[in-house]
Amino acid sequence: MIYSPVGVTEPIRQGDVFRDVPMVDLRLSALSVIGLDDELRQTTWRDILAGRGGSGAVTAVLPLRPVTGMVITQNCDSARGQFLSPCQVGDYLEAFSLKEPPKNPKKWKSLIVEKARTNSRFFYLPADETFGLRTRQAADFRVVFSMPRVDLESLRDRRVAKLSTHAAEHFREALAHFFRRYAYNEWYPLDPEEFQSYADDCGEKIEPYPGQLKGA
Repeated sequence: MIYSPVGVTEPIRQGDVFRDVPMVDLRLSALSVIGLDDELRQTTWRDILAGRGGSGAVTAVLPLRPVTGMVITQNCDSARGQFLSPCQVGDYLEAFSLKEPPKNPKKWKSLIVEKARTNSRFFYLPADETFGLRTRQAADFRVVFSMPRVDLESLRDRRVAKLSTHAAEHFREALAHFFRRYAYNEWYPLDPEEFQSYADDCGEKIEPYPGQLKGA
């Protein structure tokens, strides 16, 4: 429907879906660093900077986990750029903290269209067994990581699909819309009661503006 087969030798393009790409879980407040004595010690990035004067490299042990990734780098940069940027792809229902799926196609349609209109952070990816995508997924434009182009090219056998022409056009527009947004929060004019109702339904933490907290 929105996917097309992709050969192992085809160049990487925007919208390509890869399985099992490595993502680093990095916490600057809890780093495992190998010292000059080859001993492993726990430290923080601030302590490293203070101890080394802000220069030089360190050797650290970092956890890697395999994730599904979708390339957001433009095609011209994917062909010759030193680094490429996938965004993480995860379960669609989990992206919106939904525990139960809609019960029928009409309710699925309403959910997909509503989220596409109101939440530009996620790009919907339907399930398609042909390409090994067994569940509905969502590309998360907030979770972006970088990989050397040559490394991602070495994983082209893990690329499961590319987007069809019409899907690639919509993906490009959705991506551009997300990153060119101006700071606008639709809850800014709400009174305290309205703000609390909005916050309860939002699904993520939002900050009130002056006068939106009861008793403030």
